[in-house]
Amino acid sequence: MTIEAASNVTWLSRAMAVLTTIGMIVVPAALIFVFLFPERGAVFNLNVDNLGADLSSATPLAWRLAALICALITEGFTLWALWSLRRMLLLYVKGEVFSQRTFTLLNTVAVALFAGVVVGFVMRAPISLLLSWPLGGGHRHISLSFGSNDAITLFEAGVLLVIARVMREAGRLADENAKFV
Repeated sequence: MTIEAASNVTWLSRAMAVLTTIGMIVVPAALIFVFLFPERGAVFNLNVDNLGADLSSATPLAWRLAALICALITEGFTLWALWSLRRMLLLYVKGEVFSQRTFTLLNTVAVALFAGVVVGFVMRAPISLLLSWPLGGGHRHISLSFGSNDAITLFEAGVLLVIARVMREAGRLADENAKFV
């Protein structure tokens, strides 16, 4: 890698690590805000539209907090992916690009994204039940949804898994070739 290319990777990795850190703070904070202040939280336009009218200030706070806990479980996988991505990017900043640690972290990002979609699908059931429970009999419901954003995230996770495996194999071959010199 040329000095200029290495410098670009370092700069870009540092910038992305900062953005990832900001995301780790903003994303859960916005989710919490949306559940605490549903009408004002619409400005964040988070992917909570599947909750529809169930998420409103009319729903008692205790029920919204219980649903928020379920939503935060799903969000935990996003935070795990962001944390792993941040760690990998900081290794890139240090010049550690083709190491076992970077391969493992990229793989972890993919697994966390995949698991987040699966857990998110499952968690929609208790969230919808908790938010509709105060409406009384005949109005309670359990819903599940799988949207195009979920499909895209699964596709991205799969691509990251392939890239991590290809990079790991490339690193192994480079190590093997270096031993012949």
